Formats: sequence, structure tokens, C-alpha cells
Amino acid sequence: MSNLASTLNLVRKEVDGALDQAAVRLEHYAESANADDLKGFLGEVQQVRGTFKMLDFRAGERLCEELADTGRTLNQAVGENQNALEAFSKSIMILKRYVELVANGQLVAPGLLLEVINDVRKSRQEKALPNAYFFMVNLRPKLDVPPAPARHTPIPYRRVRQLFQIGLLGVMRNQGRKGALNVMGRAVSRIEKSARGQQSWGFWNAVKAALEALNQEAFEIDLSRVLLMRSLDKQIHKLEASNGQLLSEKQPDWLLKEFLYLISLAEPETALVNKAQTDFNLPTGLREVQLADARRKLSGPDQSALDSLTEALQDELHGIKDLLDLAERTEGFDDNFSDLSISLRRIADTLIMVNLPKTAERTMAIAENLRADGEAFDIKMQKVADQVLRVEQDVRGLSVNTELSNTSKVDPLSLLEARIAAISESQTALSVTKRAIGSYVDSNNDKLHVKNVGKTLLDVSGALFFLDQEDVSELMRDLQRFVEDKVVEGDVAPTEDKIEALADAISAVEYFIDSLSGQTAGATEAVALAKESIQHLVK
Repeated sequence: MSNLASTLNLVRKEVDGALDQAAVRLEHYAESANADDLKGFLGEVQQVRGTFKMLDFRAGERLCEELADTGRTLNQAVGENQNALEAFSKSIMILKRYVELVANGQLVAPGLLLEVINDVRKSRQEKALPNAYFFMVNLRPKLDVPPAPARHTPIPYRRVRQLFQIGLLGVMRNQGRKGALNVMGRAVSRIEKSARGQQSWGFWNAVKAALEALNQEAFEIDLSRVLLMRSLDKQIHKLEASNGQLLSEKQPDWLLKEFLYLISLAEPETALVNKAQTDFNLPTGLREVQLADARRKLSGPDQSALDSLTEALQDELHGIKDLLDLAERTEGFDDNFSDLSISLRRIADTLIMVNLPKTAERTMAIAENLRADGEAFDIKMQKVADQVLRVEQDVRGLSVNTELSNTSKVDPLSLLEARIAAISESQTALSVTKRAIGSYVDSNNDKLHVKNVGKTLLDVSGALFFLDQEDVSELMRDLQRFVEDKVVEGDVAPTEDKIEALADAISAVEYFIDSLSGQTAGATEAVALAKESIQHLVK
């Protein structure tokens, strides 16, 4: 996703422009049913599809393909397909929001576009794509399959299926999660034991782990996951019909992939989930909690709407600060602070709507403090002013796209400003370092020019560590050690090829840091070049 963010920033304006034009042409087509407007809409979609293909953004490319395929059938159909038009409109809105989040470096799973992809497919009566469609995993790892028991005891598959269905019914009726999933897990455990030593064991063991994953509080049991359980019930029915003979056969790959996707989203809270994640080498960078958070952001307002709201709230807060200033300078000011209370309550209501409940509570507390007795007026005004400033800082954070945990003690705006400063200062430091090395070479290896280079490289390493780029931070430490040990303290000056490798490594890191601000692409290649150059230095 970080590479996609870097490259997407290069063409962000073109993509946004094409999506805006697509939305306009679609609106015109909905009003007039003019075929030229539909053709124009499809043209913009194809342009975006070509860009996504170039960027290897599979989810975005697939959505554009579905829009194009459905658009062509819409053009040939008789009458208006309202479902298709609604799916088109929602797709463009979600895709634009998705591009915005990715371009700002936020973690947004490709699978989140599946909802709109399937809406578009549904409008032309196509089967929905599964949740794990964009999930990449090796379905055939080498597993330590436990041996079959020495004495095989047939299990009553009919009763096992009934047990599973009891749990499935509980899930479908929303009658509690834990008990229902435990019953289903019990049924699958019996099948897993019977499958030991056979080809399908890996599948049933993964299902068992997936049911444990679904038992975690973070997981939402939505319709797609209920349908997945129904598909599993069909497999158990086949086992029942064959009296267990199908245990020796491979189970459907798509079904295994779905369960592995669930396991990858789980926290490794149990030994079974942890082992399944290890055995299948599952990517664990995305958890269910993050997925739910990304889904909420994707369906929320886009950044332009948040910016407008932030501006309006800040105007309201400026008005409150003016009233506070007037209260301090005017004798006989309204002791009930009625105007201030009305404004504060209005702001609090808005903050609740944009999912800032704690800031809303703080705003309401300001109104309560204004009416409180037993405190000197000037002291009360100072405390209220401090609280208003904190609310203003939270409001400013609305217009900042950052990934912060709820426990962070640093407000989003300050963290973003610190990040920008770290990137800028690191770029400046590396430019100075390159000039110092150039002066060192031109002066016939006068060490005075590189006396402070080691410290500068160490400072950049610290900045990269702060930017959560630990691998590249360590590379800077390697360069710092080379400069200190071989250049500054060394008795013999490094050879020309060593100095060239040093300069190459610094330039590669400089390019990498530039990519962190979205100004360039190819961050991975830059890091690889830096590593290669450092390997040459330590030979």
C-alpha cells in the first residue's frame, strides 16, 4: 500500500478529475437517458482503469472493469436500470474516497471495494465475488499432518451436521455469538480429528481456527460471513452423504481461501489461530479492528467536506473566543453566559455527528464550568479559554488524514507537523552531507570537511526511526559507522569506489525520504540500492 500511495500521488489530480467528470456525465445520463452521456461516463472510467492498471492497483482496476461491462449492457438494454445507476453513483463516490485515503498513506484493504463491485455485478445479475477475492496466499504449504489414529472410529456425520446447524441457526438469528460458534467449532473439531492423516485435514483444521477467530470480539458477523458458514454446511452435508469418504479428497480452494482470510484478520490470541497463521505464512498487517475502522472512513465524508466543516467550526470557536474576551473586558456581562452556552451546545452536537464524542464532552463541560460558582471570575475565564483552545486543536485535526490510535497523547495536527519537519530536516541534512563529501574529495581527503558527517547521519537515522522506517534508519547507522571508522578515524583514505558507493547510498536514502512525502515513486528500489551500496562499503 505504501508503494501504491507514492505512485498514486503522482497521478492523483488526473484520477480525481476523471472521477469528477464521470460523476457529472452519469448525472446527466440519469436525467436525460442520452446515450452520449453514458458513452462519456464509460470513457472516463476506462481512462481511470488504464491508470490503475499501470499502477498495479487490482481492486480499482476490477471495479472499473465491472462498471464498463455493466455500462455496455445498460447501453443495449431497453428501459432504465435504476439499480445500475445507483450502483454506478455509489461506486464513483467510494472509489474517489478510497483513492484519497490511499494517497494519504492510510491502510485501506483492497477488499473494501468488493461491496460496490458486487453491487455493480448484482445489477446485471452476476454472482458476487467472495470476500477473499483480492487476498493472496499459498494454499499448498507443507503442513505437519497428524497421523490417522491407529483405530479408526466412524463418527455420526448426521449428528455432527445437526450440531453445526444448531450453531449456525443461532448465528443467523443473532442469538449470541460465543455459544453458537462454540457449538459449530465442536462439530468441526470432530471432523478435523476424523480427517487426520488424509488430504483434507489442512482444510478442516483451518476452518476450526477460523471459527476461533470469529469468536474474537472485534469480528463482525455480517451477511457475507453467515453465507460463508452456509457454504461450509453444504460441505458437511456432502461428507454426510458420502459417510466421510470425501475426507480423502481436496476441498474447494475458494472456500479454504475465505477461511484463511478470516484467520489472517484475527489476533493470535489462541495457539490454534497462531499456528494457522504461521503454517500458511499469512499476512498479518491488517486486523479486523483496522478493517472496521477503514470501512467506517471509506463510507464517511470525503476530505473536502471535512475541510468545509472544520472551517465552519473554527469560525464558531473564534466567535466564542471573542465573547470570552468581551466578558473579561466588560463589567455587567451576562452572568448566565447564555449566548456562549448556545454556541457551545451547537458545536458539541456537530462534534458528535463527526465521531468526536470526547471533544463534544469537553465542549459541554466548558458550558457547565461557565455556570459554576465558587471561583474567581478571571481564573474561571482563563480555564475556559484553555479548554476552548484544546477543542479548537481537536477540530483542526478533522482536516488531517492520519492514523492515530485512540490512546495517542499527541494530537493529529502536531504529529503531522512533526512528521513534515522530520522529512524536511532530513532532506536538508543529506544535501549538506553530500556537499561535505564532495569537499572532502576535492580537498585531497581533508578530514575537516567530514568531521560532523557522522553526527548528521545519526540525526537522520533518528528521524527515520521516528517516521517508523526502522530498516532504513539502521542503514543510516551503517553509513555513520563507515564514515566514523573508515573516513574520519581511518589511517588510509577510502578508495574512490568506496566513496562513490557512500554517495550512492546517501542519494538513495535521500530519494526514499522524498517518497515519504508522496513526491516520488520507487521507494522499494531506492532502499535496495542503498543496501547494495552499503554491502560494497563493508567488503
